[in-house]
Amino acid sequence: MSSPAPVRPAAGLFAEPRPVTAVADLFANVWQLGYVTTDLDRAMAELGSRLGLDHCLSLPSAGATFMAGEDVVPWEARFAMGARGGLIVELIEPVSGEVGFYRDALPADGSYAVALHHLATFVPAGDFEWERIGALLAGAGLRFDYTMVIPGRVRAGYVDARGVLGHFLEVCQLQREDLDFFEGLVRDSA
Repeated sequence: MSSPAPVRPAAGLFAEPRPVTAVADLFANVWQLGYVTTDLDRAMAELGSRLGLDHCLSLPSAGATFMAGEDVVPWEARFAMGARGGLIVELIEPVSGEVGFYRDALPADGSYAVALHHLATFVPAGDFEWERIGALLAGAGLRFDYTMVIPGRVRAGYVDARGVLGHFLEVCQLQREDLDFFEGLVRDSA
């Protein structure tokens, strides 16, 4: 019986993040690749059967507050996360409300697709760090265009970097509950 393959990076996805003194430092802290899809169940099945991403779990978004800029807006999406001993793959199916920024990456005719949407990066928690990174983004002509907050779990800001990079960046401040979940997801998938 063979032992599971080691988790990569060996220190874990959530080891002490690189200090962010320039927007490019965010790339050193990437922990997730975010994809949007028109059909979450089909995407989970396909990525499992075709690519071997068979450790993929649906996630609730209950209790989330979603903001466009500073305004709380209606928003509904379905989520799943998968891993294979390393970076986490997030699948998002936009459902209703303020989801156009997800759908922009999908075919206009609604046909089935899976498309890259964002790279997610991990930064330390706290308002001071959030505001400091917001100022760095502003210096680069960027901002938190959308923010999702799930109390006790995460504050995540989507940065529209499509004009520079062709995709969004997602800046995440993860709380212990989500850190434990994601570390377990990676460990259990190895």
